[in-house]
Amino acid sequence: MPFPVYDIKDFIAPHQQPSIHFHINTLEAHPPLPPGIQTPHKHRFYELFFVQEGTAHHLVDYEEYEMRAGSFFFISPGQLHFWSKTRREGIRGFRLMFTEEFFLLFEQDNLFLTELVHFDNVYQHPLFQFEPGFNSLLFTYFDLLHREYQRENCYEKALYSLLFLLLAEVRRLCEKQPLTDATKHRALLFRQFLSLLEIHFQSHWTADEYAKSLHISPRHLNRILNEMTNQSLSDIIRNRLILESKRLLTFSGLAVAQIAEQLGFEDAAYFARYFRKAVGMSPTDFRESLSEKYHK
Repeated sequence: MPFPVYDIKDFIAPHQQPSIHFHINTLEAHPPLPPGIQTPHKHRFYELFFVQEGTAHHLVDYEEYEMRAGSFFFISPGQLHFWSKTRREGIRGFRLMFTEEFFLLFEQDNLFLTELVHFDNVYQHPLFQFEPGFNSLLFTYFDLLHREYQRENCYEKALYSLLFLLLAEVRRLCEKQPLTDATKHRALLFRQFLSLLEIHFQSHWTADEYAKSLHISPRHLNRILNEMTNQSLSDIIRNRLILESKRLLTFSGLAVAQIAEQLGFEDAAYFARYFRKAVGMSPTDFRESLSEKYHK
């Protein structure tokens, strides 16, 4: 039986969900797992922890890590993990959850996340341990994110901007870590694939076409993508099309038929079926659900 895979909404009470793609809370206010959540499990989102006080133990892909004061810890989508040996009443810090979709909705450079090799390669060590005083900038970004998220008139663009600053600092730290040749090779192929995806996703390239351009077999490419993202090649291609669909539906004044044409669909009806299957609602309903949110 496969391990369960959860979304952010599965961990947060309905009244706490201004966004199903972003959430932050303090570790001292970290609620217990909802009754329906099984452990161990996987996520479809990134989860970051920053520990100021106390000690916690987390198992990730069968490796146990100790988080203590000054620890920055993250869990990538698809990693198997669960808490262990943790007395939560003694912990202070932050827990941050966000989806790739949330980040890419505002960011045109879709390679930024992938260049954070520690985020995109599930085999990298997920724990940074800092000396006292060295982590003050990370604390500032986490604190500002938490304060913004708690506001009644919280702005998602403000959350994104602060998240970008936080990840930019993490990226600088990641670049100081040594990488194996195998890791570098996988990361390079992954970035090359994403570059091709940006160019050709509207042309609906097949798996064979992507693999041929990278001079590897479709099976090898699919294996690399599964290692890096826990998604298949077909899932990644579909998700990229859906993300662009959401962007155009949210931020452009194009008609649905025009969006379908721009994204390479043969007709608007097929695009609507494709979108509904992935998102659970029609393009028109999706646009209406977000029109007030983004166009106040």
